[in-house]
Amino acid sequence: MNKRLAFAPLAFVLLACSDVATRPEAGRINTDTTQAQDTAQTPDTTGISQRRLIECPTAQTATRTGLVGVLGGTVAVAGTSISLPAGSVLASTLIRVTVPASTYMEVDVTADDLLSFLFLKRVTITIDYSRCPASVTQGKTLTVWHINTQTKALLENMHGVNDPVQRKISFTTDHLSGYAIAQ
Repeated sequence: MNKRLAFAPLAFVLLACSDVATRPEAGRINTDTTQAQDTAQTPDTTGISQRRLIECPTAQTATRTGLVGVLGGTVAVAGTSISLPAGSVLASTLIRVTVPASTYMEVDVTADDLLSFLFLKRVTITIDYSRCPASVTQGKTLTVWHINTQTKALLENMHGVNDPVQRKISFTTDHLSGYAIAQ
């Protein structure tokens, strides 16, 4: 084999790695484009970063459990309720509504003691926030969020409708989990 041909690829690689092509012209500074861009920080288009859970502390937990069948029904406790229309479940389902002892205005709704549950039709959940001082809620834009019940992280805006006179916020959903009111 010709020794010149064997070194030709090596010479090409060395020239290609040279900074001659990337060196700025005299008197000019090129911006460093080799630094990795931070793509983990995407703009917040959901408004989640501007929201925080409203604080309405209570030391008491209230729970109610009811059996709801194919004809639908309602389970309510401490002014908070879930209403299932006919056909939202295929069989009798044990629905539990809990307003836990918490710093925040949160509720936990479960079906058959499962971590998550999907309905065949959308159900309506109404959260009563009358235990909250008026100074916490009056004149505020309140929203209800699906939350991680352990970390209290906001996961999904449930697009509720607030009734400030009744001091309740209602929304529809096809799944169950923990929910809380934020401003």
